[in-house]
Amino acid sequence: MYRSAQRRIIIPFLLPAFVMLALFFLYPLVRTVDLSMNEFSRTGTLTFVGLDQYERLSGDPDFYNALKNTFLLTIIGAVMLFPPAIALAWALSHRLRGERFFRFFVFAPVVLSVAVVSLMWKFLLHPTLGIVNPALEGLGLGALARTWLGDPATALAAVTFVSVWHGIGIWVVLLCAGFERLPTDVIEAARIDGAGEVRILFGVMLPMLGDLLRMLFVLWFVQSMQAFAFIYIMTNGGPFGSTETVGTLMYNIAFDQGDFGYAAAMGAVLVVLLLVVAKLLNKVMKRDELQY
Repeated sequence: MYRSAQRRIIIPFLLPAFVMLALFFLYPLVRTVDLSMNEFSRTGTLTFVGLDQYERLSGDPDFYNALKNTFLLTIIGAVMLFPPAIALAWALSHRLRGERFFRFFVFAPVVLSVAVVSLMWKFLLHPTLGIVNPALEGLGLGALARTWLGDPATALAAVTFVSVWHGIGIWVVLLCAGFERLPTDVIEAARIDGAGEVRILFGVMLPMLGDLLRMLFVLWFVQSMQAFAFIYIMTNGGPFGSTETVGTLMYNIAFDQGDFGYAAAMGAVLVVLLLVVAKLLNKVMKRDELQY
C-alpha cells in the first residue's frame, strides 16, 4: 500500500524526464540505427541493405584513422586538462589574495563561443601572421616555433590545447566545489600530524574526491569522443587527416558526399563505443565509498 502510494507520487515527477529522454535520445538513436541499415540516395529514397554499411565500415582505413585520432585527442586532452585544473582548484581553495580576479581569469574563456575561440587561436597560431611564434622567438625559444596547424605532428595537440583552454574553467569550478565540501577537521588533523600541503593534497584530499574525479573523467571521455567544432573550424580534419575525428568524418561523409546511411553507421558504432568504454572507466575507477 505504502509503495503503491510512493509510485503514484514519484511517477508524475519522473514522467517529464522520461519524455525528454525518449524524444531527444532514444528516438534519434533508433532512427540512426534504422538509417544505418539503408542506403540513402541523393533523391531521398532509401534502399534496405542490412548490415552492409557496418561491413564496409569494418574495412575502412579512414574510419580507423579517425577513431585513433579521437582516442588520442581524449588522452592528450586529459593530460593537458586534469593536472592544471586540479592545481588551479587547489590553489583557489586556499583563499589567495586576488582570488576573485583569478576565478574570473580562469572562467572567462568559457563564455566565449567555440567559433570565436577557434578563429582567434587559428590566427594566433598562424606561422607568419600569428603572435605565438614571434613570442617564442622573443623569449629565445625560436627552436620551438612550428606551423602548428599545418604540421601533422603538432596539429592534433594544438587543437586539443585550444579545446582545453576554452573549457578548463568549468572543470576548475567543479573541482573547487569538491574541495570546498571536504571536511575541514580531517585536513586540520593532517596538518597537526605534520603533513605538508602537497602531501595533504595527494594523500587526503584527492582520495576523498575519488567519486568526483571518476565522474569528471567519464564526462571528459564522453565530451572529447564527440569532438567536432574546434577541429572543423581550425583544420577541417587536416593536414593529411591528422586531426580527422569520427565527428568530422561523419559530417563530411553525410553532407559533402551525401552518404547518410554510412555516416549513421559510424554514429551508431560511436555510441556503442561510448557506452562500453564509459562503463569500463566507471568499473576500473570504482573505489569504496568514503563517508564524510
